[in-house]
Amino acid sequence: MAEQALLGGIGKAFADRNFRIFSVGSIASWISFFVQIIAVSWFTWELTGSTSWLATMALLDIVPNVVLTPFGGVLADRYDRYRILMIAYVLALVHALVLAFLALNGDLTIWVLALMVFIHGIIISLSVPSMYGMLPRFVDKSLLSSAIAVNSSYSQFAVFAGPVLAGWIISVYGVSLAFAVNALGYVVFLGSAMLLKTPEEYVKPERSQNSVLKDIAIGADYLRQHRGIFGLLALLLVGDVLGSSFYFLNPAYAEQILGMGVEGVSLILSSLGVGATLSALWLAYQGVKAVGTNKILWSLLVYICCIAGLFLAGNVYLAVAGAVVLGITGEFHRTGTISLIQLSVAEEMRGRTMGSVFMLTELTGGIGTYLLGTFAVTRGLVTPMLIAVAVSLVLWLAFFIRRKQLIRYLDDTVRAI
Repeated sequence: MAEQALLGGIGKAFADRNFRIFSVGSIASWISFFVQIIAVSWFTWELTGSTSWLATMALLDIVPNVVLTPFGGVLADRYDRYRILMIAYVLALVHALVLAFLALNGDLTIWVLALMVFIHGIIISLSVPSMYGMLPRFVDKSLLSSAIAVNSSYSQFAVFAGPVLAGWIISVYGVSLAFAVNALGYVVFLGSAMLLKTPEEYVKPERSQNSVLKDIAIGADYLRQHRGIFGLLALLLVGDVLGSSFYFLNPAYAEQILGMGVEGVSLILSSLGVGATLSALWLAYQGVKAVGTNKILWSLLVYICCIAGLFLAGNVYLAVAGAVVLGITGEFHRTGTISLIQLSVAEEMRGRTMGSVFMLTELTGGIGTYLLGTFAVTRGLVTPMLIAVAVSLVLWLAFFIRRKQLIRYLDDTVRAI
């Protein structure tokens, strides 16, 4: 008990058996997932040298999420989320193995890679809403807040560890092994998930008798009418447009701005992950209630300014420092927002609500990345990114002016936790 108190929310989360087991699979799958993301991004750049193709790959991964995630949300609210996730991850395992085989045999052309990225988007779109339901199903409700916060730190640790591992694997062994590592990550996750035990007090939500389209409409209406969630989501989308663009266009940034290759990609994304991990651990220790609208707003402002600084500073040391700060502020406003939404949503609406949140973040991030990447072909990276920063600052100011109303809605959400 003394150790748990010393570790705050982190100790509370690890007091749960299911969460300890889930953590093994979650960490492995997140790291391997980012290894594949970097492998796809870098291989695309090697094959084409085009920012337009980088943006197209991002869009191909995102389009299925936008179209199919609402259906994935309905499935998650109607059927066993655990089984849906297991089926989806088996398909993702096969997908990763096929990528590794094609790359090893030299058959992975840009068009084949584009098709595989599109298929990957389909699999993810059907699995994400169910993934958001895993912790509420397997972790004791009294520990859920801490578990969600700690689990978010895994993805941010992977943002650091994944690119480092990917850079080393790609430079030494090539992209085929990077894809194989992703397959291994899915194997570890599936093995861990099989050891989870459903708590006796878990009550499965009643299955809806509505049509699929009606359930999608009900989910969208719930999201719109819940002003606390809606306001938080709007703030999240502002940051995601810039963050997604920076992430997917990073190979071009590393080469054109910093004058580096794949090592530059790994260095910047790893620095980003270091900052994000530190921020996520702080959130996990303090608990979600440490987050407030004012803190989210100010962290978002620093985040936007950091993006501008990264594209104005060609010095690698300044870029690394900026990426760390970017990771800290980005993780704070993003994970703080997602955690509050997770904790305030009704269980029977979880799949559709979280699916919609994921869909909207993917949609705005994808459109932003595609537009910026396409514009950068003729104008270079700096001009379109600075225009995006200016637009984001205007939107931030609009939210800041209405901050008192947002604070009231957020305070209601926090009190309901």
